[in-house]
Amino acid sequence: MRAVGFTSPGGPEALRVLEMPVPVPAPGQVLVEVAYAGVNFAEVYRRRGWARATGEPVVPGLEVSGRVAGWGEGVDGLSLGDPVAALTHEQVGASGGYAQFAVAPQELVYPLRTPAGEVDLLPAAALPCTVTTAYGLLRTGRFAAGEDVLIHAALGGVGSTTARVARLLGARRVLGTVGTAAKLDRAEAALYDALYLREDTAGWARPDGPDGGFDLVLDSVAGPTTQASLGALRALGRVVVYGNPGGHPDTRLSAQELWLSSRAVIGYNLGEIAVRAPHVLREQALAAVDLMADRRLTVGIGGIMPLESAWEAHRLLESGASVGKLVLSMAN
Repeated sequence: MRAVGFTSPGGPEALRVLEMPVPVPAPGQVLVEVAYAGVNFAEVYRRRGWARATGEPVVPGLEVSGRVAGWGEGVDGLSLGDPVAALTHEQVGASGGYAQFAVAPQELVYPLRTPAGEVDLLPAAALPCTVTTAYGLLRTGRFAAGEDVLIHAALGGVGSTTARVARLLGARRVLGTVGTAAKLDRAEAALYDALYLREDTAGWARPDGPDGGFDLVLDSVAGPTTQASLGALRALGRVVVYGNPGGHPDTRLSAQELWLSSRAVIGYNLGEIAVRAPHVLREQALAAVDLMADRRLTVGIGGIMPLESAWEAHRLLESGASVGKLVLSMAN
């Protein structure tokens, strides 16, 4: 089968087309013939050197959509050809999604047919990682209807999806920050009540900021942004941290300050949850499937590229120029 991966860590150019054997599903695993694979910054981290150095080819890719092509012992309730999405995270023993076929545990394989209809395979490629992360961030941050939410990296795949989910769950206001001034004028900015340039901390990151601050800040940027976000919280406000694309040094936080200000910092890592509480991800994914099937929840697809152009998708993510969800297509 065709796949894209790397043998040594490096830049986007480290990704190359590989010929790999079709993975054989182990007990409890499902084999998926991949139609689309979502592209995520976690795969950039892996390519940069987070992958184990074994000398063997590494195929990244955390999420796919496609059709059931087989299964291992102990799997039930599926038929050949069923449309599904799957979380293909290495921490749960799955094979990488940048390939024509992938395997994943059945608990992390999500049927796309519902009484309300069937989710299209293209947006479903964002379901296992991007959409469930959106739900997970809001749940982890103890979001409640009527609250004000600030989302950093607001026009990326996770950011824009989280804005949509926050609206569905009753947010009072949804605000965001972006890294470049050009994004302020994008049509997608209409998802937000207000959009700020991230470096304009005088505009958003102050205790007397918009309406006295925020109840919840979702921070995938890290570094100085995390510290500024803490200062922009109301009492009982929360910052959820879930990324560090710039490789910033760790942010030093004072437990004393958190106590005295009644604020909180919470971490969210999808891979750890997939290992320790996969049922939580399944519950969130299946709830999202229902919303996507009847079009109450949409995913903004920012670009569809052939599998062989995975390196270009990585370059776009790292540049900060991409908007919406980037997806790789297995079609020739």
